[in-house]
Amino acid sequence: MLARLRGLLAEKDPTRVVVDCQGIGFGLKVPLSTSRRLADDGGEVTLHVHTHFTREGVELFGFLDKDERTAFQRLMSVSGIGPKAGLNLLSRFAPAEIESIIANGKADVLRTVPGIGPTKADSIIKKLQAEALPPEGGSGLLADAESALVSLGLTHREAKERLRRVGSAESLSLQELLKLALAHRG
Repeated sequence: MLARLRGLLAEKDPTRVVVDCQGIGFGLKVPLSTSRRLADDGGEVTLHVHTHFTREGVELFGFLDKDERTAFQRLMSVSGIGPKAGLNLLSRFAPAEIESIIANGKADVLRTVPGIGPTKADSIIKKLQAEALPPEGGSGLLADAESALVSLGLTHREAKERLRRVGSAESLSLQELLKLALAHRG
């Protein structure tokens, strides 16, 4: 499975790009936010890739950073949310904005995106809120651990997920919590 592509930007449309890698052109669907940040000159580009399999074939989705790809994958984990809705959401909001909208339960904001009605917005909020850690103000230790994991190269989402898997951190030191979190891979 493809995880990342580096090559020359051969074509660019608002929601689709072609990246030439050693003479092979890979077509990828991208959110508007990614397309806007890409140069038009055919320079080198690196995209983080999500591979999606359908009955019709394989679709590739490209993102400039891992946080965008992770947000896209999280959104697609919600029943009824497909690639088109995921791209529409990321075209309108940055990953951090989506996390904030979900954390604050603002389904009405999600409904402003084409293809996201009341049912889908509520599903996104319900499912992704259930997966989140307690609010950051709840434990300084968890916030410190998350910051440490991010400084080691994990995304905020990966750090939160690993800390969630560790479970209760009440009786642990920061060092013990980090060791356990680093031991919990994928």
